Amino acid sequence: MHVPPILFAIACAAMLSACTQTSNADGDTNKRGQLVYAKECSQCHGASGEGGGPASLGLGVAPPDLIGLSQRNDGAFPREFVRRFVMGLLEKDDPDSAMPEFASVGLQHVYPNGGADGEVLEADFEDMLDYLESIQE
Repeated sequence: MHVPPILFAIACAAMLSACTQTSNADGDTNKRGQLVYAKECSQCHGASGEGGGPASLGLGVAPPDLIGLSQRNDGAFPREFVRRFVMGLLEKDDPDSAMPEFASVGLQHVYPNGGADGEVLEADFEDMLDYLESIQE
């Protein structure tokens, strides 16, 4: 079967276009995740995720380094554990921990003027998890 060069070129252009759109969507998702992280997490965990943000100074315990999560878990990002921990679905070692349970408090800094109490939009949370996964060392 012989495919005319023009059809081959059109097919290649369509495939490349689809890849570019996916890359842009991934970039937008990562930017959104970084924004959610910056507004909800960076004050304690630091702008780069290494711990020691400005709000952590009076906590008595340093917030964990988030860029080493994969490293501390045999090279795999513990996505489901992070999701459950952040949402408050796991029992904490320290019940008086300063870590908010986002299932209860919602994304207060992302949505300061709207949304239901405790609102966490799944897409925002997934984007934030994607961002955390992208900054692993």
